[in-house]
Parts: sequence; C-alpha cells; structure tokens
Amino acid sequence: MWRGTETGVCDSWAECEARVKGYPGAQYKAFATQEEAVMAFRNGNEDREVLRAIARAPKQKVNYEAIPEIVRDSIAVDGACSGNPGIMEYRGVDVMTGAELFRQGPFRDATNNIGEFLALVHALAFFHKTQNGNTAIYSDSRTALAWVRNGKCKSKLERTDNNERVFELIGRAERWLASHTWTNRIIKWDTEKWGEIPADFGRK
Repeated sequence: MWRGTETGVCDSWAECEARVKGYPGAQYKAFATQEEAVMAFRNGNEDREVLRAIARAPKQKVNYEAIPEIVRDSIAVDGACSGNPGIMEYRGVDVMTGAELFRQGPFRDATNNIGEFLALVHALAFFHKTQNGNTAIYSDSRTALAWVRNGKCKSKLERTDNNERVFELIGRAERWLASHTWTNRIIKWDTEKWGEIPADFGRK
C-alpha cells in the first residue's frame, strides 16, 4: 500500500481495507506472494522504511511433544530473506508453545545466512543474560552453526549504506562469541524427520 492511513505491506485484505477505506487517493494493489508485495513496495518507495515487510503466515500446529527425539526445553531460531541480498529478519520461538521470544528486522541488503547466524548468537546472548544455561537451541542452518562454532561470520556480502546496521550487528555478534562461553546445547534441526523448524517464517 503506497497511500493510506498507514503505508506498508499488509498481512490481509481486512488490514488493507481498514487503511484505505474512505482515504482520498488511496493507492494499493494485491499480489500473489508476500515477496512480490515487498519488492513492489520497495520499488515505489525508495526513501521509505518498509513497515511490515514479512507477513506472519499461518502455520499448521504441530505437536512437538509427540516427537520423542526433540528436546522439550528448547527454542528454535530461523532467518528469512526476500532476495539475495534482500530484506532480512530473524526470530526465536519456544519449540513446545510456539511463543515468539525475540524478533529483529527487517534489515535491508542482507542474506538468509546472516539472519540465521545473528539469530543463533541472539539466542545465546538472550540465555546468558537470563542466566539460563540449560535450554537447547535448534537451528536448521549448517552454515550458521559452523559460523558460530568458528566465532566468525564468513559472509561475502558487500557492505553498503543500506546494510551498515547489519554489519554492526555482525561485529557485535562476533565480539560476543569471542568474549563469552555458554553451556546451552546448539542442535541441528532435522527437517526431513520433523518438518520445518518451528521458527520458520512460512515464506517458501
């Protein structure tokens, strides 16, 4: 939506209608996918921040307690990116309840691997701050898991004015890894056996 009571990408027609109904000269359009909507909004609003770039797509409820291999006391982290590079965000959710524990973004000119890496470090710092060394952390990204083990984000992303904030977060994450230890287990999520990771954004 380019003109309305609030601009940005809406998650539903009901939300869009509430913003454009009775608004003089309202400008909006429906798209088949969220990615198409994000790109259209960006191309028409180069000087605006994307307000709600990624929709909260509904997910089928999964009873993870019925899967004995999954650690009960655990969270899952995931990143999502529209384009490569593109608009990125990441989050962490409680595996058993689906409750969102943290969410960051959207960030411009970033990659999915960077989002996955930042999500893992965010989770480690989150538990360190709350003095919780027991809760396990799941990630479905082998790349992010390797970067955390090595303490270094090895992305080849080019630094730009648009992603300066992303590189600041990467630097902070690398410094945190170099100066802290943790006891939380970091575990690879088995997508083939268990389906999409609970923190998945549902954008595939």
